[in-house]
Amino acid sequence: MSDIEVTVPRLARFDIIAIRWLAGERKTGKRCRAALIEMKYGDTALENNAGLLKHLKDMDALTSDKKQYADLLNTMESQFNQLDELGLLDFNKGTSKAEVKLSPENKPEVIFIIGNHNPRSPKLAKILSDPEFDKYAQSEHFDLRFYVASFAGYGLHANCMHTLAEFRKLCEVSKKRK
Repeated sequence: MSDIEVTVPRLARFDIIAIRWLAGERKTGKRCRAALIEMKYGDTALENNAGLLKHLKDMDALTSDKKQYADLLNTMESQFNQLDELGLLDFNKGTSKAEVKLSPENKPEVIFIIGNHNPRSPKLAKILSDPEFDKYAQSEHFDLRFYVASFAGYGLHANCMHTLAEFRKLCEVSKKRK
């Protein structure tokens, strides 16, 4: 994680900016990607002015604005490397001295973390079925992911990140179980 409660004036507000740096790629910092994360807690937070679709529109505006997005990446890179240099990060970097380098050419991941969703509620499935979601699922500006906790943990492991299509299936499975 690089920062929380991030605002890019006139473009976007979101909860967390982080670095996607897979464990098998930590010998070099060149394959890192930005992760722009929005946490939604409870079914009432899924729609309206601060809902999922609004955040997708804002993320699209941010990532398509080359200058603003490059400025955000520079800030993220600097913050992360400073935190690492100060020894304030706890991750398995091994013996690598690599520093994070973010490139605007690498699409970021836009990740939704949805907490305290009532699986009996049809609200999330209804929101996800909006055809406007499909255009963001195939965005040229970012890769859309939905985080699903695995084994009751909060580690944002790659295996816990799901595409819109995969997440819709998971929502259908939980709906059928009720």
